[in-house]
Amino acid sequence: MPNSHRFPRRYSVLAAMLATCALSACGGGGGAVNSTPTPTPTPTPTPAPTPAPTATNFDTSEYRRSDGPSVHGAITAYQAGASGAGVTVGVIDSGIATANAEFTGRISSASRDFGGSGTVQDQGGHGTAVATVLAGARNDRLIMGMAWGATVLALRTDTPNTCNSIGSGSQDSGCSHSTTAIAQALDHARVNGAKVVNISLGGDSGAPPTLAAAIDRATAAGMVIVVSAGNDGRAAPDAFAASFVNPAIARGQVIIAASVDANGAHSSFSNGAQGYETATLSALGKSVLSQDQNGVNYLFDGTSFSAPQIAGAAALLAQAFPNLSAAQIVQLLMSSATDAGASGADSVFGAGILNVARAFSPVGSTSLAGSATPVSLSANGSLSAPMGDASEVGSMNAVALDSLGRAYTIDFKPSLRSDTPDLTLAPALQIRQRSFTADSGPVSVAMNIAPGRGSAAEASRLMLSPEDTQRARALSGSITMRMGQATTISLGFSEGAGSLTARVDGASGPAFLVANGTRGSLGFDRVAGSGFAVRHDVGGGVALTMTAEQGHAWRTAYRDVETPWDQRRNDGYTAFGASAEKRAGALRLSFGATYMREEGTLLGARFSSLIGAAAGKSLFLDSGVALEPGNGWRLGAMFRQGFTSGGGADLRTNAWSIDGEKRGVLDRDDRLAVRISQPLRVESGGIGLRLPTSYDYATHSATWTMETISLAPRGRQIDAETVYARRLGMGWITTNAYWRKDSGNLAWFPDEIGGALRYVMEF
Repeated sequence: MPNSHRFPRRYSVLAAMLATCALSACGGGGGAVNSTPTPTPTPTPTPAPTPAPTATNFDTSEYRRSDGPSVHGAITAYQAGASGAGVTVGVIDSGIATANAEFTGRISSASRDFGGSGTVQDQGGHGTAVATVLAGARNDRLIMGMAWGATVLALRTDTPNTCNSIGSGSQDSGCSHSTTAIAQALDHARVNGAKVVNISLGGDSGAPPTLAAAIDRATAAGMVIVVSAGNDGRAAPDAFAASFVNPAIARGQVIIAASVDANGAHSSFSNGAQGYETATLSALGKSVLSQDQNGVNYLFDGTSFSAPQIAGAAALLAQAFPNLSAAQIVQLLMSSATDAGASGADSVFGAGILNVARAFSPVGSTSLAGSATPVSLSANGSLSAPMGDASEVGSMNAVALDSLGRAYTIDFKPSLRSDTPDLTLAPALQIRQRSFTADSGPVSVAMNIAPGRGSAAEASRLMLSPEDTQRARALSGSITMRMGQATTISLGFSEGAGSLTARVDGASGPAFLVANGTRGSLGFDRVAGSGFAVRHDVGGGVALTMTAEQGHAWRTAYRDVETPWDQRRNDGYTAFGASAEKRAGALRLSFGATYMREEGTLLGARFSSLIGAAAGKSLFLDSGVALEPGNGWRLGAMFRQGFTSGGGADLRTNAWSIDGEKRGVLDRDDRLAVRISQPLRVESGGIGLRLPTSYDYATHSATWTMETISLAPRGRQIDAETVYARRLGMGWITTNAYWRKDSGNLAWFPDEIGGALRYVMEF
C-alpha cells in the first residue's frame, strides 16, 4: 500500500468585519491557533534601479490586503510588467473551487484528480486557500495572489472522504494524500508544461522510489518545486520535505518553505532549516488572508502558505525573464533573500526571507543589450553648470542586460549627476594672494603671488624680501607690450583670454565678485594654462582683437563620479577668438567669434562610454554695446550665443549681461555699479544616441532606435549684484551685495543673498 500523508489542523473562528474569520494552519501538523486580526502589511522598499514602471497603479487597497505580495515587495515585479501570465503553476493539493471568481479563465483544462475523487472540485478548502495565495486574481475584490496572472494547473491528490472542511469545526483536516497520487500528479504537471509546482503537503516519511523518480523527471525537465517545511516547530524540515532536496534528484531546483510573520520573525509552529540551510527559504506563513472552497475568508497560519508565496515569486521570474533556467530562478531567489538571524544561510531562516524586489534587481555587471558596452547604473556622467538640472528633465530609457542575461528597461538619466554649485562669495574673499604690477615704458607686467613653495614660476624680482621670495609662487601673470601706437600684445600664464583681452583693451570695470560678465565665458570652471591676445587699431575708431588660450576643465567638477572612465580620459581644451570693435563718439559696438575644442569633455561635462559625446566643438558668437552719455555714466550690454557639437551632441547655449555704472555719486572718486547677468546656459538640444529599446530573448537580439537626451535644464541662473567703491586713505573700500537665483542652473537650489565689505590698500 502506498504511503499516505495526513495534515492535522487547528483553527479558530472569530467575529470580524465583513464576516471575515481567522483560521489556524492548514497543511502540516501542529499549526498554532490564530486569534489576532490581520496585521497591516507594509510594502517592502524597492531598491534602485528597477525596470521602467508602467502607467498602472499597483499600490491599491487590494495589494495592501494581500499579505505576501506587500510584505515581500512584489510591487516591483508588477511595475516591471510581471504577473505570472503565460506561466503554468501546478498546485498539488486538495483541488480547487472551480467556480470561484479568483480563478476565472485561469484554471488549466489539464487539471486532474489523481486521488480517486473523480473531480478537481475542492471539498476540504486547503487547495483553494493555497491556490488563492499563489494565483488569486487582481480584481479589486479581496486579495491578489503573488502571481495573479498565472494559469493554475489544479492537481487533486487527496484520498476520497479524508478531508474535513475548513469550516466544519474539526481540529484535524484529515486530508490524506498517497505518494503514488503525488508522483502521478508531478508527472502530469511535467507533461503539461508546468514551470513551477507547489506542494503544500508534509509528513514524517520521505519520498518513496516512485515519488523520487517523479521528482527526478520533473527537475530534469526544468521544473521548480516548492514544498512546505512542516508545522511541527522542529529544528529541521520534516522528512517529506527533506527528501525532495536530495542532490541526486533535486538539481538545485527545489525550495523548502519555512514560515515567518509580517515582521520577519520565525513562526513558532514552523520547522526550521537545520541541515538544509541552503535549500530553505522563509516566507510569510502567519496570519495570511485567504479563502476556503466556499469563498469564506480566513486568516491562515502554516508553512502551507509560505510555499505559494515562493512558488508565485518563481512564476513571476519565469515570466519576466524567460532566459533563466529553473536552477537560476532558485539560486536567484536564494541569493536575493533578506538575511535574517545569523549572517548568511542559517539553521532557522535558511537562506533568508523572500525578497521579490531584490530578485528583480540587476545582478552583477550590466551592459547594453546587443552589445558589449558596459554601463553603470549609478554614474554615467557629470554635467556642467550650463546643463544644470538636465538630469531631472525627461528620461533616457535603454535596455541593459545583467550578468544573468536578464533584460531591463532602465532610465539612465538619473545617473547623470548635476554639478553642485560651490560657494561663490567666500572663496572670492579668502584668496590668499598678492597682486603686483610693474611698468617700464611700453611693457607692463602683472603677477598674482601666493605664499608657499610651488613648481610655478618663482617671483624673485617683485620687490619681495629674500624670505618671502623663498616662500612665494606665482599663481598667474601676464606681460603686456605696446608695439607702436596701434598694436598691443599680451601674453599670460594661468590667465584666460577674457582677462588678457581686457589688458590689451586697457579696459577697467567695477569689481563684481559674483555676477560675471559674458566676455570670455566658456560656461564651466576651468584652469587656464597659457594664452595671448593681440589688439590692433585699424583706424577710424575700429580695432581688431585676436585671442587664444589653452587649459583644462576643473577636475574637481567630477569628484563625485568615481569610475574607471573618469580616470582615463583627458580634459584639455583650446580656444581661439577674433573680434572687432567700433567706437563712434559715446557709442561702442563690438562683435566677435570664439571657437573652442575640448579633448574629453562637452562644455566641461564628462560622460561614460554609454553616452560618449567627447571632444566637444563650440562656436560662440558675441555682440556688445556700451554707451557713455557723460556725467560719469556708462551703460552696457553683452550677449553670447553658442553652438556646440561633438559625439552626437547638438546644443544651443546663450549668456548675457546688462551693466550700469555711475562715477562721482557722492564725491569725485566714488563709483556705483549694477549688473544683471545670466551665465552660459543650454537653451535647447541634447545628445543623439542609438540605444537598444527592446530585447528578444528568443533571438538574443535588441532593437535599436535613435533617442535624443535633452541637456537643457529647468533652472535658469540669474545674478544681480551692486558694488560701491570709494577711496579711503591709501586704498579703496568696496561694498558688494548680490542676489542669485537657481545657482548652477538648478531649479531646486535656494536663492542666495550675500554681501561683502573689503578694504584694499595700494602700494
